[in-house]
Amino acid sequence: MVSLGVTHGLAVASDGSLWSWGGQDSGRPVLGLPQTEFTGNLLRLGRDTNWVLVAAGAGHNLALRADGRIWAWGANWRGQLGNGVAGPNLGNGRLNVQDRPAQTVEGSDWVAVEAGDSSSYALKRDGTLWAWGWNDYGQLGIGSWTNTATPVRVGTATNWVKVRAGGLSAAGIQSDGSVWIWGGSLALGPPRMQSPEDLPVPTRLTAETNWSDVSVTFNLSIAVKADGTLWAWGRNAYYFTGAAHDAGRAPTQVGHAADWRSVWSSQDGSQHLLLKQDGTFWVMTPRELRKVGLPPKVLAAAAGGRAIAAITREGEVWTCGTVLGQRRVKDRFLHWAEGRCRRLGWDAPWAREPRPIVHEEPWRLRNRDPHD
Repeated sequence: MVSLGVTHGLAVASDGSLWSWGGQDSGRPVLGLPQTEFTGNLLRLGRDTNWVLVAAGAGHNLALRADGRIWAWGANWRGQLGNGVAGPNLGNGRLNVQDRPAQTVEGSDWVAVEAGDSSSYALKRDGTLWAWGWNDYGQLGIGSWTNTATPVRVGTATNWVKVRAGGLSAAGIQSDGSVWIWGGSLALGPPRMQSPEDLPVPTRLTAETNWSDVSVTFNLSIAVKADGTLWAWGRNAYYFTGAAHDAGRAPTQVGHAADWRSVWSSQDGSQHLLLKQDGTFWVMTPRELRKVGLPPKVLAAAAGGRAIAAITREGEVWTCGTVLGQRRVKDRFLHWAEGRCRRLGWDAPWAREPRPIVHEEPWRLRNRDPHD
């Protein structure tokens, strides 16, 4: 299993161990390693070997263990960790963050997790869908715009099989092949908080029952049908469909190919990773569709942070695009100086997000177990 957030990545190895790489540029401890600010290598988290699923969000992460329990870490400003606490501070100058994995959600019957932008989702064994965290756009699907720091059931359906989260919205697929959407609206204007255009509960997109995969990002959703065709809808769908700007409310086919299998989208919508039925991977952006030279026999893949990552049958982790966890010398110095200024109570008006280092050709990540 592999998952990418905005600045970091997570991977579960075949032995059930958990690994992370990337950076913590926003100050949120997404790596789960308290003494590490950024790393270009895979670093192991703890010694446990019962991890099965991971979901990397913008500033927090969710992970599922073999015993059906959910663990989380990172920022908890909107209650997205699910431990019943919300807000940026805990008092006494302490930020409301969890710097390493901890069990945060009650129950031991969870089967899937999904982390979005300060929102969290999970499926139970009985097919029910639950959500918690940020909800200003109705993205939790619970029928209100109220944030919640503990899981709340989404609707009454008991046949959910997949859930995907984007910036302001989410989507899911039920066992009958129907696709549902909720949260930030499909309106063509900029999204607004608590807008009447929002969808505060899951709403069926079409009457069709042949949807097999879906991804969600800001103002855009992309989905694959069982017949291998690719579809898009949302405010920015016209970049990929060629349709008119005002045609984003309904799914429109992307191209004419009918051999697609799966899709993953980066949180900012800058690129999308597509898998064909022949096992080849392709990156789709508003400007191009190109094949990616990943090694053969890929078992898991993900997109995020303007990067892609994949795990091969041999247990290797490959990535390309933005080099998560690496910075130029100047950016390293500015980051160090910014931290010292903030500790002294000084503002750092010159501070800025580091410029990304990008490599289009895939490379293999090295793994380092701090216990070895």
